[in-house]
Amino acid sequence: MQYLQRMMFAAFGLFWLITAGFVHAKDCESPVNSSGFGIGVYFDQDLLAPSNDDRDYTMGIGVEIFQDEGPLYLMRDLLTMVEPVVGFDERCGRVYQSFMFGSLNYTPDDIGDPEPIYDDRPYASLLYLSNKRVIADDERALGVEFMVGALGTNVAREVQQGLHGWWRDTTDDDEPVDPEGWDHQISDGGEPTVRLRVTDSRRFARGSNWDLAHSWDANLGFQTNASIGLSGRIGKLNSPFWSVPYDPINRGNFVPAVTGNEWYFWAAGRLRAVAYDALLQGQFRDSEVTVDYDDIRKLVWEGGVGVTKGWPGFQLTFSINAKAGDTLLDKAPDEHLWGGLYLSRRYD
Repeated sequence: MQYLQRMMFAAFGLFWLITAGFVHAKDCESPVNSSGFGIGVYFDQDLLAPSNDDRDYTMGIGVEIFQDEGPLYLMRDLLTMVEPVVGFDERCGRVYQSFMFGSLNYTPDDIGDPEPIYDDRPYASLLYLSNKRVIADDERALGVEFMVGALGTNVAREVQQGLHGWWRDTTDDDEPVDPEGWDHQISDGGEPTVRLRVTDSRRFARGSNWDLAHSWDANLGFQTNASIGLSGRIGKLNSPFWSVPYDPINRGNFVPAVTGNEWYFWAAGRLRAVAYDALLQGQFRDSEVTVDYDDIRKLVWEGGVGVTKGWPGFQLTFSINAKAGDTLLDKAPDEHLWGGLYLSRRYD
């Protein structure tokens, strides 16, 4: 517990320094708030990747609602307290806000083994509700997100078993097998958790059919880390640079754009420094299988490439995503690959 407290304290200092360093004074006019309603449905699954390795980050699902007001903006007051610290000024751009229900699932490689596996990443799952506010103009987007969730529920096991059974029935094959080790997952039985995230993205170059942006983010909570990144697009562009739909379920900062017809190819990458990850190390509740801090990869690369097609009010994306393995354990992968399918509908 003392170790975790020290890590959280150190991470908060890093979080403060990073965010404070990017805040700058700006003369702003009256606030411009977004209007209307929208919904995004996001699906990550290794079945969508060329090499279907059913391990590590095996599946993610997110449903995001964009709405000015609503009963599920439970963390609105918390966001309001944080926003001035990171330079969030509603007068400096258009404000977008949303809440999202999401699920993340992680497994080791040998999911058919019912015994604890200590030389690969542990089973882990997260169900969450997040509240997000983004202020954006043509050159910059700053986002603040607060997430509450539950680690270690049985939902991931039921969904994964159901999906595997459906796939076997569809393909008339014996693979993939049902996962047998969910009883050994992080915080098995359920445990509440939280995370605060701040992200900043700025365009620094553009042409008639391309643009480039750099970004950073900082996370504090069950995942405590910070990253820097680059992204770029090329094609028929008719939307802001910050609408690139990279990694919306985990740590995406995009807002689906309401535009006319467009299509573009995009690529994005990040380098992340990791201080603490409850999905590997466990949290306050005892977990049967955890990863020691010395066995965690402290510097992790993340990337994705995709194609996005937009119609008036719609945006559809297919992506291939990759990341370095989160651990240095003997049976853990050095990298992992999965596919993403993201659809959004916006009404203004």
